[in-house]
Amino acid sequence: MTALKFIKRSICGSCIAICGLLPAQSLEIWEIQGTGAESPHIFQQVTTLGNIVTAKGNGFFFIQCPDDRADGNPLSSDAIQVNAPYFGSIGDVVDITGTVLEVDGMTLFSTLNLETTTVASNATLPLPVLLEEDFISPTVQALHSLEKIEGMLVQLNALVNAPSDETEDIALVLHPQRSFREPGIRYPGLGGLPVWDGNPEVFTMDPNGLNAPNNRFISAGQMVSAIAVFVEEGEGQFIALPVQYSVSGDATPLPLRPKEDQEVTIGSINCLLLFQNADNYNQRLQKLSRYIAEIMQAPDIIGVQEVGSLGALLGLATKIQQMYPPLNYAAYLLDGDGDINTGFLIKTPIQVQSVMQLGENETFSGGVLHDRPPLLLQAILPTDPPTPIHVLNVHIRSLLGIEGDNADFVRSKRHQQALSIAHMADEWQEAGNFFIIGDYNAYQFTDGYVDVANQIAGLPSLGAQYPTQAIVEPPLMNLVLGLPQEEQYSYVFNNNPQVLDQCMAGSILEAIQINEMAYARANADHPLAYFDNPALVQRCSDHDGFVVYLGLDRPLAHSNALNEAASFEVKFPNPLPQGYPIFIRSRENLKHIVLSDTAGRTLWVQPLLGKETSLSLPDSFPSGAFLWMEIEDVSGKQWIGRLLMADF
Repeated sequence: MTALKFIKRSICGSCIAICGLLPAQSLEIWEIQGTGAESPHIFQQVTTLGNIVTAKGNGFFFIQCPDDRADGNPLSSDAIQVNAPYFGSIGDVVDITGTVLEVDGMTLFSTLNLETTTVASNATLPLPVLLEEDFISPTVQALHSLEKIEGMLVQLNALVNAPSDETEDIALVLHPQRSFREPGIRYPGLGGLPVWDGNPEVFTMDPNGLNAPNNRFISAGQMVSAIAVFVEEGEGQFIALPVQYSVSGDATPLPLRPKEDQEVTIGSINCLLLFQNADNYNQRLQKLSRYIAEIMQAPDIIGVQEVGSLGALLGLATKIQQMYPPLNYAAYLLDGDGDINTGFLIKTPIQVQSVMQLGENETFSGGVLHDRPPLLLQAILPTDPPTPIHVLNVHIRSLLGIEGDNADFVRSKRHQQALSIAHMADEWQEAGNFFIIGDYNAYQFTDGYVDVANQIAGLPSLGAQYPTQAIVEPPLMNLVLGLPQEEQYSYVFNNNPQVLDQCMAGSILEAIQINEMAYARANADHPLAYFDNPALVQRCSDHDGFVVYLGLDRPLAHSNALNEAASFEVKFPNPLPQGYPIFIRSRENLKHIVLSDTAGRTLWVQPLLGKETSLSLPDSFPSGAFLWMEIEDVSGKQWIGRLLMADF
């Protein structure tokens, strides 16, 4: 990508033709720029003499007056963009006559009626302006802090606020801490509602905007040092085009800690449109499996979002077991009203009592309320005595369209969904050990239109266009609010880290303590270009998943209860070729093996004898079929897994 995107604009030729009839007055660049947001000489034909070419792009260049001719006024820029190619060299001294325009807030010389004359070479470049940490105001100002240096050479040392995106740009801040999404509607907002200033201190950089070497692999948290010029690409939106730059700092993923012996873990991850028919499905399975096992440390219960089908989720469970043989997950997914669904991956030997949708038949004025109905897991943890747990997995309507022609529909639906889930929370937290996990598509505070999180939790709100209602009593605990401020994010949008994925806990907890919540950092902070690299765990999704660590007051039934099915050893290739034996060994005498399809229908039952056996499945099972396999011993212990019949 080049900076041509900043200069290709339609221009009123008739206005310029009229302006070209007027005599050109001779001005210094700082006189052309003025001290306001726009040039005082817009549409005028002017001449500026003896200025130095400081930077060149594809089809445009910048000139700046020598240091000894600068006016010294911090409110006026000493440089200007010329919207035309320049075939000379950096350091040339030129005279320019042309028409002054404002394009998306950027003062420049138009291509039309432009005259450029080179009068000298090898001039000493102006000293770059050193941008200190406090150079850019963190609050909205009538004149943005960068307006006064647009087009000038600057020197900056900045922190990467958001990684390389689809345009290969990055977002930067001059101070040592990242800037995050804050409560409210973006400035100027609406009367009487919380207002977010939009983080004016954040700016972007196009690494090869001036033909410097490109870099698509810059991660959040790294540092960038550069000599650059700033251009404005919209009101208050500035982008740095580096003449030269360097990147430093660590960009490795950050795995979470393993759980302790007397802990169980609950996780959540948005799988980003995981579809079986996608060309990169197998690659996606590999990256997601690595992320779950290596970065999330294989939570015992995982809520997943944006999965296309049960088959896709079964494929993920199978891939995890293939890559990490001790990890055995059962997959649960119920279809909603759209293309993407919520589900669970659950380790054996957690006993699943039920997985059911809540609110699947609810409607509102715009139609179906829950396109992805909240999915409730009721399960028993293998403690002595057993411990019940209830986990609600949610995926709320996104923020897309919350402003625009469809805004009323979007805001109303998000509000109604939040009210509905709040009623579910109020009812189900009475059952004890109740958690709501998932992609809330909402901040931990109000967005100014709807306060989804605090409506669901029953917590106080800073205010919203759709006021919160008192439903949940006692209020839920939002675990995100207990994290350090710099850790409160799971997603990056428009250059601002923000929370979308959250966990709330009911106040009635039995035999469980909440030890910790943490986000697994390998996605949101890393460049989009990593998505297609199967060798890297980074960027398997655009969301960072999280894990909640729960301490148990009751002892686990056996030391490895939630790490592997220690009572059984089961070996077979997955996919399983026809006629290939399955090896089974048990601590107790075996009772039987049961095979079922993904709908739960029993297909085959075979009695077993002794503590060890090998058996082959009947040839009647079709190739390519997913099957549930349940093995039971005489004491009632079970081993549950999936297998995929090899597709010949």
